[in-house]
Amino acid sequence: MKCFTIYQKADRWLTRWLSGSIFTWQQILRMTVPYVLDSLSIMLIGMLITALISKNGETSVAAVSLVGPITNLVVCMFNGIGAGGTVVVAQCCGTKDPEQVSKASGQVIWLTVLIGIVSCLPMLIFPRAVLLALYPAAEPAVLDKASVYLAGSAWSILPFTVYTAIYSVLRGIGESKKCLFLSVVINVAYLVFSVVFLNWLNLDIQGSVYALVLARVLGALAAAVVLFFWRPPIAFTLRRLFAFDRKLLRSTLKVSIPFGMEQIFSTCGNIVAGVYMVHLGTTAIATNSIANSLLGVLTAAASSAGNLAVTVVGRCVGAGERQEAKRYGRSTVMISLLLLALTAAVFYPALPLLLRQYNPTPEIYRMSVRVLLISLPVLLAFWPISNTMPYTLRAAGDTMFPSVFSLAVMWCVNIGLGYLLSVHLGLGLIGVWMSTWLSWTVRTLGFALRFRGKNWIRKAALSGKS
Repeated sequence: MKCFTIYQKADRWLTRWLSGSIFTWQQILRMTVPYVLDSLSIMLIGMLITALISKNGETSVAAVSLVGPITNLVVCMFNGIGAGGTVVVAQCCGTKDPEQVSKASGQVIWLTVLIGIVSCLPMLIFPRAVLLALYPAAEPAVLDKASVYLAGSAWSILPFTVYTAIYSVLRGIGESKKCLFLSVVINVAYLVFSVVFLNWLNLDIQGSVYALVLARVLGALAAAVVLFFWRPPIAFTLRRLFAFDRKLLRSTLKVSIPFGMEQIFSTCGNIVAGVYMVHLGTTAIATNSIANSLLGVLTAAASSAGNLAVTVVGRCVGAGERQEAKRYGRSTVMISLLLLALTAAVFYPALPLLLRQYNPTPEIYRMSVRVLLISLPVLLAFWPISNTMPYTLRAAGDTMFPSVFSLAVMWCVNIGLGYLLSVHLGLGLIGVWMSTWLSWTVRTLGFALRFRGKNWIRKAALSGKS
């Protein structure tokens, strides 16, 4: 009887907080759980991969760290299309027009694949030249390994464009369980292949390349099966799959271009940071890579609230429910904070055990613990709004502000202040992280003020559906 009373109270509270005319709290929960598991699986497996690579020494970790921003630059180009497509597909779902949903989905798929293939060509043809242009001061051993990893990563991007496009469509229509399935397939495959090639066969960086290519090929095949053959959620025809609709394309690009440019310039900023971090030494680069890998695990569950916001807020906007969109914008921030606090309660007691998986030197261990412990209060206070609210704004079609503001903060605070503190003032790695903490603070203030205004909700990506 007592349990029943607790359930009734919880039901009333969740109904008041999360239920509305578009969704019930049960539907929100059913979408949230797979998104959380999806994000956690990605980050945890990413952490394990980094740990496997670290067993080959600091040069391998540093090589992967230097290549990461370059490949991310290419991924950002087609991820921008995918993000825009997710918003437009979600808004089309709000209009309850199946033909528009399928046409928008088809357009997202072919456009994402096309942009991805074109973007990765320079890395396929001139991998070493790209690295020498960006990191002329890199140690020769690091440069050799980075060249191998960059070329292999470029090949893996080709099937990854297919995976990303289909994943974006599924997220837009709210198929969170299928998104989770695909994420588990590609990430578990990556982990298994990495164990085989890195642990068993001891192939070092070449083994990482094999694992990445094979996992992404498998992920692309699984995504195609899920969307087209296994209880397909969208009724595709060949005409709809390769549809060209100017209005839908314009709506997609309205979100994709600002978001894509933000991600591109953000990645360029990471490359610039990598250039000046080379002067801090291989130990600092390896420490930063490990600490960021663990930070990704810490924020993985909370980051799923952003994916939830795109689906939920986008559908509310498509249905013309502005007040619902605002309410869910606030709710997703609270969900992010709750998930972050729960994760931190488990993460920090386990931090020594997690760090040991990377086989760090005593100095790397000490520096990693220091930056992660100092990060906690700033993380809880400012990370949820600074990283969840931009998804809410974009889901309503307000694309320019979050992108321009994010870029301004990144270049002025993360890059400019980071260089000043770490190199010019001699604070080293801690100066890089101080600029990160301040950037979370500034982003929180900017996005909170934007959300309190009215302009963002007026900018629905689909005209006439706002």
